[in-house]
Amino acid sequence: MCRMTGTSTGPAAYLLCHNEIRVAMRILSLVFLAFVTVFALPAAAEVKVIRDVIYHEAPGLDPGDVRADVYIPEGAKDAPMVIMMHGGAWTFGNKQNALGMYQAKYFTDQGFVFIAMNYRLAPSHRFPAQEEDAAAAIAYFHEHAKEFGADPDKLFLMGHSAGAHMAALVAIDPDYLDAFGLKTDVIKGVAALDSAAYNLSRTGRDGDIPDFYHPAFTGDDRDVWAAASPTLLVEEETPIPPFLLLYVDRAVAPARAKELAETLKGKGHKAEARLVKKRSHKSLNDRLGAKGDKAAPMIVEFFREQLAD
Repeated sequence: MCRMTGTSTGPAAYLLCHNEIRVAMRILSLVFLAFVTVFALPAAAEVKVIRDVIYHEAPGLDPGDVRADVYIPEGAKDAPMVIMMHGGAWTFGNKQNALGMYQAKYFTDQGFVFIAMNYRLAPSHRFPAQEEDAAAAIAYFHEHAKEFGADPDKLFLMGHSAGAHMAALVAIDPDYLDAFGLKTDVIKGVAALDSAAYNLSRTGRDGDIPDFYHPAFTGDDRDVWAAASPTLLVEEETPIPPFLLLYVDRAVAPARAKELAETLKGKGHKAEARLVKKRSHKSLNDRLGAKGDKAAPMIVEFFREQLAD
């Protein structure tokens, strides 16, 4: 009920009271609309999260370095899976703080089991420790895929920055998976996001590589640069999976992505280098899978094309 206070009487008091009622009714209507909207939305699909799965055990390994979080869509059975390798210049980051907040949800909504992995970091662990861990994770989840509702024959790799370099190298150089009794053809496809390190031999100048790379790679050892350069290791006879190389408009990365794509195609493999507009190196990862993002749908479309082959 509206109260008349002070000396207000007559028409003025009536208008004041009427306006208060109208405001109150408007607020109640908005609250009711919000209530109806929330409860009319379809329930979000349940996602089971299994954290800190240890994917490799070996003498001297810190279990914290070789753990992964697994995000499983509701009712997953023989689902495709994607192993994500985070960026951070091979020196920092982990399976949670170096990933965009939308990635796991986006890919599980699309029916993928999403696996975010840790790996050993430089400078305590220099190259090729990171590649060895990538291969160990692939071998583990290939063997244990059914336990997580996934199909071992539908395994994809994804990585950002340093992680993109790792994903590319482990899919191109067969030695890493060979150590686990596997071939590179266990990988159905690779989505590599904006690395500038696909060819360190072209990055190095005057007998050195940029300081940025020193913690992970020997600064003056050209043999190490070559061994860490996916572009230089492409072989026609190696069963290399299809590649989608996404890059943004920045220095070095576009040229290195295009060079790798052309090298792969020149050796008879499938590859495409594609520009992602209106994204920086950081936001490509941070916004991956967010509303309006164009990169994540590109990746899912690419993955599904490989499943259809």
